[in-house]
Amino acid sequence: MRKVCLFFLICIKIASQNGHSQSNLLPKSGRWHGELSLNDRLYLPFEIDISIQKKKPILVIRNGDEEIKLILNKKKNDFFYYQFPEMDSELILCFNENGIQLSGEWINYNKAKPVSIPFTAYLNTETRFLVSGQPSKNYTGRWDVYFKGGDEHAIGLFNQDGNIVTGTFLTETGDYRYLAGNVDENNALYLSSFDGTHAYQFVGNLDKNEHITGVFYSGQSYQTNWQGKRNESAALRDPDSLSQLINTNPFSFDATALNGKKYHFNPQKNKGTIIQIMGSWCPNCIDETNYFKEIYSHYNALGFEFIAVAFELGKDKKEQLTRLKGFVKRCKVPYTVLLGGKKSAEDALMVFSSLNKIMSFPTTIIIDKKGVVRRIHTGFSGPGTGIEFLNYKTYTEKLLNEITQEN
Repeated sequence: MRKVCLFFLICIKIASQNGHSQSNLLPKSGRWHGELSLNDRLYLPFEIDISIQKKKPILVIRNGDEEIKLILNKKKNDFFYYQFPEMDSELILCFNENGIQLSGEWINYNKAKPVSIPFTAYLNTETRFLVSGQPSKNYTGRWDVYFKGGDEHAIGLFNQDGNIVTGTFLTETGDYRYLAGNVDENNALYLSSFDGTHAYQFVGNLDKNEHITGVFYSGQSYQTNWQGKRNESAALRDPDSLSQLINTNPFSFDATALNGKKYHFNPQKNKGTIIQIMGSWCPNCIDETNYFKEIYSHYNALGFEFIAVAFELGKDKKEQLTRLKGFVKRCKVPYTVLLGGKKSAEDALMVFSSLNKIMSFPTTIIIDKKGVVRRIHTGFSGPGTGIEFLNYKTYTEKLLNEITQEN
């Protein structure tokens, strides 16, 4: 937390140099350009919409079509404390007296130890990556993508309008959620996303053969190369084929309820079940939770039980349960949420020993009214994937409707 303390000292110094408190000063409304200082050479751009309501600054972080309205928890002296609505992280910031600049810290609690990263922002109506000119090429379409020198296959989905581009990457374990950015006059691609848990940045260059070569940056230190080739037929393996049952016994598992008591699951006669293997630290899992919240009332009334089994950060069960309770409260989860163990695919497989493997959080199991496992789905294609998300919803609800009509 040393960086946070340093940030506080800087803000206090600014206020004292101005000779008065900034407490009564409010920022100007409009689109702001933010930059996370990930390290001494990499700055990740993002966008903030700021408005004033009842003399309080309202902050909305934008990643293309995604809008994340932050929750103002408190104001102490000149510092505003904003909580992300679903992710376990916050922004602490202060505004400069001119009302068009701010300085702050992003604190991410979705780690074994909290990580703090400084950022600045200023009032600005230009593009996300501050590019100039217009490109001569267009990235719109579907791309076969490989990360890590070809070890990890993905699909790039991009939509370009002038020099503005949005999109995401599909992988077998989930999607990269909402990415937004620009293409410059040299046809270089720039994308970023900041959602409270992830800080992603992609750069790429398109050659005359429609090949992209680039670098992916995540957080403060991770980076890897990536390559892309346009392919409108690009596809991943069937997500329903990646994990399978290894025995024919009735599906069951043991976990811990939020009150600390043991919980044993056996399929209930004449009742379908959706089991969500997830973690509160996982943005794809939160996207899936939001989808399940949308359909919960309808399918619960038709006899479906929804159960989330979480694998959490924390040194012990008490800390893991505390994190999980915070997630349930933040996200207003209406269905049963259990603790399976610590954040680990190995731990998840120990709980769900009927499966041959667990590749991803989330992994979702759908059981029919006779106790038969009808689907084991690896990963989740969320709302940032557009048509892929719509197809997933149609495909899932078709199966749920079939199960409700069976005897």
